[in-house]
Amino acid sequence: MKTVLVVAGKLTIGGAERVCRNIGYYADSSRFQINYLVFGNEIGAYETELLKKDCRIFHVAPPSAGYRAFYCGLKELIRANHYDVVHCHTMFNSGLVLRAAKQCGVPIRIAHSHSIRTPGRRSLKVTAYEHLMRRWILHDATHYIGCGKAAGAWLFGREAFEQKGIVLLNGIELDCFRFDPAKRCALRTQHGWQGKFLIGHVGHLASVKNQIFLLRLMPELIKMRSNAHLLLLGDGVDRPMLETAVRELGLQNAVTMPGNVTNVNEYLSAMDVFAFPSLYEGMPLSVVESQANGLPCVLSDRVPKDVHLTDLITALPLEAPRADWIQAICSAARNPEKAYDKALRAGGFDTRSVMEKIYAIYNGKTV
Repeated sequence: MKTVLVVAGKLTIGGAERVCRNIGYYADSSRFQINYLVFGNEIGAYETELLKKDCRIFHVAPPSAGYRAFYCGLKELIRANHYDVVHCHTMFNSGLVLRAAKQCGVPIRIAHSHSIRTPGRRSLKVTAYEHLMRRWILHDATHYIGCGKAAGAWLFGREAFEQKGIVLLNGIELDCFRFDPAKRCALRTQHGWQGKFLIGHVGHLASVKNQIFLLRLMPELIKMRSNAHLLLLGDGVDRPMLETAVRELGLQNAVTMPGNVTNVNEYLSAMDVFAFPSLYEGMPLSVVESQANGLPCVLSDRVPKDVHLTDLITALPLEAPRADWIQAICSAARNPEKAYDKALRAGGFDTRSVMEKIYAIYNGKTV
């Protein structure tokens, strides 16, 4: 049996976190013992089901609380559990983990990138840390994985990723996300959305996801479609700011913010269009899930083209005239005749096939 430490950082609801969850959820317990390393004391939404799958979860202080203490504690954990694989999903902090893993003799050491460069200026201290960690990652990792080419290039450098990198798509449970008219009817009745043009969004309530952009569009969207209603699924630090904006814009009856939900697939079926004006992304699972559901998607052009998988995508610059965004959103319509989930399955986005590739790497095979 292979013993695996998945360094997840956190196991809250999110795209990269769901990939980490899937590793333990789908693993054959007769072949793999999956452990998780989580930073901080927060109990994530995925932890209960992983414990039921006989995974072990270790909570430790994050590296920023003390890099030396983190490093020494990690080496003790690795030696105590004799890991065969250490699989890191924590971007540049992966450098610390992989150096410890190499020093402890772990044979398979994986760095997995789920994001791209964040906008804005970086301090000299942050730039120096990232430069050092990238050097350690390149030296100490046995495998470089990116959820897309851009994500791989950001963490490992374009040349290194082109030479040694592996693109592993963020798979989803395609059968689960297929459009369900019965679920659509039930949710719309439950929430009083009958007859509404439901504009949906799924993501952390954080500046990178740019939900405020959608709120500021809503008054004009309502002028064009008086039945427009905005549904923001997710939670995060921007919730108070967004709730204030809803009140200031007089949108209390036109916006719903239910927080994190576990049945995103059902909510996607209830939506009429998916709007995603992100400032930057790696490989956003919510956009893949929306396409599997047959939901038209209006995205910012800063979302990588890796996610343009079907004819459901319309990409616009955030700097484009507001009228262009309003027109794209209001003119969107489902095509129930097309089975989009089949196209995504053919493209390699089924969770089980992605997980089998990861397990193959754990077993030392080439994918």
